[in-house]
Amino acid sequence: MTNTMRPLPVDLQLDVDGSAGDLSEVAYEWLEGVSARLLPDERKALAPLPGRVSRGLGEPGSLFGVLGVARGGVDAPAKSTERNCSVSGFAWLRRELADLPAMATLEIGTFDERGHRAERQLVLSVRHHPLSPGWLRLAVLEDDRPLDGSVDSLSVQQEWLDALRFYAERRDPGFGHISYSYGVGATALEDCLPPRSFPPEQREPERTVNECRRLLRGYSWLTIVPKELAAQIGGPAALSATGAFHRVDELPGGALWLQATERFEDYHGEIVTKVFAALAPVLRPGLPVETLRYPGQPPHLLVFEDAAEHTGSG
Repeated sequence: MTNTMRPLPVDLQLDVDGSAGDLSEVAYEWLEGVSARLLPDERKALAPLPGRVSRGLGEPGSLFGVLGVARGGVDAPAKSTERNCSVSGFAWLRRELADLPAMATLEIGTFDERGHRAERQLVLSVRHHPLSPGWLRLAVLEDDRPLDGSVDSLSVQQEWLDALRFYAERRDPGFGHISYSYGVGATALEDCLPPRSFPPEQREPERTVNECRRLLRGYSWLTIVPKELAAQIGGPAALSATGAFHRVDELPGGALWLQATERFEDYHGEIVTKVFAALAPVLRPGLPVETLRYPGQPPHLLVFEDAAEHTGSG
């Protein structure tokens, strides 16, 4: 990849259920903790701001940080509320999360020359849906602008890995990945299952998360396999022997941390095929269909085969 390429969104996702503890506290720790780890200087600069967000335009080039909570959106229109990413704002957020909303977000960036929120340095989200009430989908949305093969690029990716692993080791994840972003938190596999052949229960993240301890939602550069599926693919020793992974670790709760290549931009071609083959026994069955990708859309890094047929179990 080069700097001339259009940046593509990258999704860092961790799915946790009630076994992780109080989901309201988990949500707060994600938004507060990840932002403090990744952008400590910006968080410090924003801390003294009042809770309420100004309705006017911002000073061009200056920093903004906004917390958001959205409720409804299923049987009624969503209602959103914002506060600054400040000490006062986080106190408000903690109170709001006591009754989990449909979505809570954190955005930090700078105002453009017209005073509008523009360049986002970090976007975090927590999603909680009535179709999967026992689950939270925690995500960091980044882009691949730094992925140019440089030392700085590798440093950025290590920050992603460190941030995700910090929480994966303290929770009991049902799934996790670092992947290009498809839809609202879908995996590449879910995004490529055609709606005419597969019902929403097999494609939509707010539904598939319910089964992620029984069927792996997808695979990517980094894949976190839940403890319930680890033995079915042979555990750490067997996966290391496949040669599909740069790193294979067992997390404290028994989940597997599988990093395919050292660098995100090296995850393509034959290595994708190797990862698919290693994880096929636990992947959701179904034949993904290749679709036309337009400029600015991320590629689907998939093997376009049915995992069930690959393993002979379909």
